[in-house]
This record gives sequence, C-alpha cells and structure tokens, in this order.
Amino acid sequence: MKKRYLIAATLMVLPAVSAIAANPNPAFKLRHQNFEAMGKAMKGIFDEFKKPAVNMATIKANSAILSQAAKKVSGHFPKGTGPEAGVKTEALPAIWEKPVEFKAATDRLVTATAGLQAAAALGDMAKIQAAAGAVGGSCKGCHESFRKPKA
Repeated sequence: MKKRYLIAATLMVLPAVSAIAANPNPAFKLRHQNFEAMGKAMKGIFDEFKKPAVNMATIKANSAILSQAAKKVSGHFPKGTGPEAGVKTEALPAIWEKPVEFKAATDRLVTATAGLQAAAALGDMAKIQAAAGAVGGSCKGCHESFRKPKA
C-alpha cells in the first residue's frame, strides 16, 4: 500500500518538477533576449560601417536599441540566477561575488551606449565610429571579467 502512495506521489510531483525545470526564473530568458538584441544591434551598426553609403537611420535605430538594452543589463542578474541555479549560463559567479565591480561595468556600458546614441543623433561618422568602439570596448571588458570564455 505504501508503495502505491509513493508511486502516486512521485507521478504527481514529476510534472511539477519538469515544469519548473522547463520554466526557470524568467530572468534567464529576459537577459538572453536582451543580449541577443544588443548583439544584433551592434552587428547592424558595424555592418553599416562596411557600406560605401551608410544608412544613418539604421545606425540611429540600432544605437537606440543598444542604449535601452544597456540600461537593463544590471537588473538581469538577480541572486539565484547564476551557475548555481543548474541552468546553462555563460555568466560567471564573479557577477554575484563582485557586485560593485559588476555595477561599474554595467554603468560603463550605459554611458558608452548613451554616447553612441548621442553621436548617431549628430550624424557625425567619425564620432559614431569612435563611440561604437567605446561600446565594443565596454562589452569586451565585461565579457573578460564576467562571462565564460567561448570554447
């Protein structure tokens, strides 16, 4: 009799556990989507640099996306959403172990993307390229300190 209850209880719990595993903290999905949007926007800007005649509207739109997405980065890493959560993530524990340094890195990103957006609004390609380089440098700095290296 106890065996049947144990089996029944297990069968009732398994779907719930599966649902939790399939739907982890929404922060994982939100931060992934945010970084995907940032990568796509950066690519869009750098692709314009390669063209003989750039589309300034594309640069302005992508710089706005970057600026808005950068403001969200620091909020996408709540406690419990690191590697210890058992979900595949490229985020290093340093994000949670060194919150002051991580905040400084995200602040640099916000500042750099705001600078890019301002340069794009002016339409000055030299300033846009310099500002895009600063954004890239900010991304690189964060990746080196807070993201697992690509294999």
